[in-house]
Amino acid sequence: MADIGLDGKIKRFLADALSKSVINDYRNAMEDLRAAEALDRDNPEVLYNLGICYARTGLYKSAAEYFRRVIDLPLVFVDINTVRKLLAYCLIMYGEYAAAERLLETSIGLSPRDAAALNMRGYCREKTGRYDEAIESYREIIGIDPRNWNAHNSLAFLIAESGGDLAEAADHASIALKAKPSHPAYLDTMGYVCMKRGQARTARDHYKKALARMPESTEIKAHIAELLGTRPGKRG
Repeated sequence: MADIGLDGKIKRFLADALSKSVINDYRNAMEDLRAAEALDRDNPEVLYNLGICYARTGLYKSAAEYFRRVIDLPLVFVDINTVRKLLAYCLIMYGEYAAAERLLETSIGLSPRDAAALNMRGYCREKTGRYDEAIESYREIIGIDPRNWNAHNSLAFLIAESGGDLAEAADHASIALKAKPSHPAYLDTMGYVCMKRGQARTARDHYKKALARMPESTEIKAHIAELLGTRPGKRG
């Protein structure tokens, strides 16, 4: 490499990494980014992209460390709220729901209509057994964006699982499924709602379609097992 100065070398590594990321070659992209990190350990663009690459390869704890480093820098030229949400996502992926929710509360305080942050907060509440609060989160999202199909789907499932109004659950499940008729999670939720309503045949048909589209899903298999009476189903 010609002597193009420190900034030029870092930009070259960044450009090479980004070109590899475009074709999903994240592992080789990380080699370029780590070379850039060796030249400047506090470069926010390098740290941010390393976090993205680690997250893309499922190494969420490593990704979280890079996102934390970006947040801790005194001055950066990246959107810290975006980095905060990415860090929250990584924490969720390895079960640190309380820590993720604290970050999301900060993000939502800065951007109250951020559906992505609200959705992740709802998921954290759900995973920590606070169904009423999770339901409130998903209702809030739908109030902001009535076309948020994931929020309709999650709301339908939680209402059904928590013993709520099954007619309302069916309405929300139908909205999501009408928008995306082949979505395996939406088919599974509709099956779950039908099962709770005592509509075993309809539930079985939806589960069958869901499993055909996502045969590796332990959640769908658990719901089928519940329908067959072999064991209780839980959301994954």
